Amino acid sequence: MMPTFNNKTVFITGGSRGIGKAVALGFAKNGANVVINYCSNIDAAEQVVREIESMGSKALAVKGDISSKESVQKMRDTALAVFDTIDILVNNAGINKDNSFLEMTEDEWDRVIAVNLKGPFLCSQVFGKLMIDQGSGKIINISAVTGVQARLGAPNYCTSKAGLNMLTKCMAIELAPSVQVNGIGVGFIESTLVREVFSQEQLDAVNKATPLNRMGSKDEIAELVLYLASSGSNFMTGQTLALDGGKILT
Repeated sequence: MMPTFNNKTVFITGGSRGIGKAVALGFAKNGANVVINYCSNIDAAEQVVREIESMGSKALAVKGDISSKESVQKMRDTALAVFDTIDILVNNAGINKDNSFLEMTEDEWDRVIAVNLKGPFLCSQVFGKLMIDQGSGKIINISAVTGVQARLGAPNYCTSKAGLNMLTKCMAIELAPSVQVNGIGVGFIESTLVREVFSQEQLDAVNKATPLNRMGSKDEIAELVLYLASSGSNFMTGQTLALDGGKILT
């Protein structure tokens, strides 16, 4: 039985596509109000809003740069003008700019760290203060198994996710007991982005090396996010759960 989130509002960064969209629709199906942050594609964001509204839930799309504190504060104010509270924050937005360590540019390093690590820091700081004032809240960070298992050609991405895993622990200590903070270490997920970055030969090798012999799905991530946002996880904080088909074990 899935948890229900009636009268709860969730703020999802990068909520217009991919994992973020699946998470947004999952919350909407279970009664939550949904605020979708997007960076540039307003059409995609508004399409998700329409899908949510067709389910009978309320939704709002807000444009903003999560690596700017001023932008995050404006998004918070816009959301609170429509909904009374923000009960759940899902730090989902993330980018890749792969290159070898010796060839990586300063911009490739800085941009990935800004979105993947500084963004969750700023959003959690802004919304965490709000949640403490409200007396409760949940923060879920979408990390990756590359935060604990290095990948060739992605020192910026791996470092950003390793940092996010430790940030999850630090926030859990400082925001307790009012706010629980947990994360998900995502493995290879069936998506257009993954198929653009990796060849079929590479994906076949990954599947072969994964005990469950397949990639995961966006809906499987959404289900775990909903659990971490529910009362069922109230005695859990500071954890990053691997959702990777066992790949990290190999």
